[in-house]
Amino acid sequence: MESTDVSIEKLAQQCFHAVFRTDTDQPGFYHFDLGKNKTPLEFRTILTGLKKELSKLSETNFGNKLSYHWLVRFDQQVNTPFHVDNAAHQSFLLLGYEPSVIESELHIADYNALAKEKDKGYLANFTPVFEKNESLLAPFTTKLKSFDKEAYHIVIMNNSAPMLPAETLGVYHKAVIVKQDFSKSRIVNSMVLNMTSEEKHIEDQEREEIYLNSTVISK
Repeated sequence: MESTDVSIEKLAQQCFHAVFRTDTDQPGFYHFDLGKNKTPLEFRTILTGLKKELSKLSETNFGNKLSYHWLVRFDQQVNTPFHVDNAAHQSFLLLGYEPSVIESELHIADYNALAKEKDKGYLANFTPVFEKNESLLAPFTTKLKSFDKEAYHIVIMNNSAPMLPAETLGVYHKAVIVKQDFSKSRIVNSMVLNMTSEEKHIEDQEREEIYLNSTVISK
């Protein structure tokens, strides 16, 4: 579908309650396949627009807006452990995948469901990188794989670390590169959004302009 067919407002409404969840009945993440007929700039514009719409919904539902912790575009072919990215206690991660021939998987694990069903004390001893046997997370893990390699994809997830009282409930994520090929690129756009009572509109606008106009791809 063409970028002009994307209703960013509808995308935000579609994923909000799944991601900005207050209980484990919701998954804590959402995946969008935006199709093939995009340019990288159009895609980045969709991502920044989605941030704005999610911020409106966050303010309506939680009384706080969303502000960038970071936004970056990078070439990534590194496996990671299960983790939450370093950010505010209440934060959200948008990953925007550009077309790539590199086959990869994204694993999302619900550490709150683990704590609720198997390990009542886990949240009190939470670490941002999961250090236990991953088999403990297996019943609470979803594997996203086989993305259409010619399409643009967005995965948005709750990146929050536990805090009492917790407004929203986070999940872990990890990347698995099935077969590395450093002669090819795997471009991922990464945005971490903090839920905050501070007004950072001007700062966010300046960071967006740099992001949208830059050709820099980090490693």
